[in-house]
Amino acid sequence: WLVNFFGSLSVGDSIECLRAMLAANLRQNLQLSVQVATKYHEQLGTQTLVELFESFKSYEGLFYFLGSIVNFSQDPDVHFKYIQAACKTGQIKEVERVCRESNCYNAERVKNFLK
Repeated sequence: WLVNFFGSLSVGDSIECLRAMLAANLRQNLQLSVQVATKYHEQLGTQTLVELFESFKSYEGLFYFLGSIVNFSQDPDVHFKYIQAACKTGQIKEVERVCRESNCYNAERVKNFLK
């Protein structure tokens, strides 16, 4: 029910609630935060949510959030951030899969990151 509650909040309130939840207990609230981010990313803004997870250095949260939307996104930044998060969480097979299957990332930028 908590995920659905976020649908009734304004964008600013939703982001502030997510920030407070992650600040209070990152481990305990990460899964719920990823579920909210996945469900409402179009309303809250994908870039805003990426910045939120990055501000807590939660690459695991970033990996799971972007993993749920990367296959439906044409945004090169989403693909690049997903590749970064996969690398930082040790998900090398996922990096290989996205690099092989996706045409939506900047190849030069990814190559320079992977060096």
